[in-house]
Amino acid sequence: MLLAVGLCVAGCGSASAGLAGAAGGKRHRPEAKPSGSAPYTVVLTQFSPNSLRHTLPPIGAWQQVESRGAALSVKVRLVIDSLKGAGAVLPDGTRAVGVIVQIENAGPAVYDSSATGDFAVVTSSGPVTPLLAKRGICKTPVDDFDRYITAGEDRVGCVAFAIPIGATVTEVRFSPHAQAKGRLVWAG
Repeated sequence: MLLAVGLCVAGCGSASAGLAGAAGGKRHRPEAKPSGSAPYTVVLTQFSPNSLRHTLPPIGAWQQVESRGAALSVKVRLVIDSLKGAGAVLPDGTRAVGVIVQIENAGPAVYDSSATGDFAVVTSSGPVTPLLAKRGICKTPVDDFDRYITAGEDRVGCVAFAIPIGATVTEVRFSPHAQAKGRLVWAG
């Protein structure tokens, strides 16, 4: 719960009384408050935390970011819930999900990073870690798809994650070079 507090310093009151006095050539001087009286008024307003959140772009939306001289356009194309047959070793109580992404580099610099460091999923039960998929659409490649993307290149790849059974994906994040600076976020 967030509260906004507004203060009115001693001497506030009707602005028209002060202006009327000034218009008549006399200076308005507020009366002194007796000692022990509050020198201000507090106004409390309750806000819903959801009213302060901005709307995140949806899955499928392109977003742009500049990172170390590479102008990137990034899109989360699809979130695949319950990857079956990925050959992944899952911790108890989890299921595999995949995130298919696309990265375009307009240059001029080369973008060279790691998809498992750059992409993250946040679930209704918190952040999760990437998963090694041995086969299928989200098979973890030997040569990472977001390594050494030159100017003009366009790459598509998939990153698998183990998320708790019953949890939902709330956000997908792209953090260039696994850094918070320049992070892009999509609604899950």
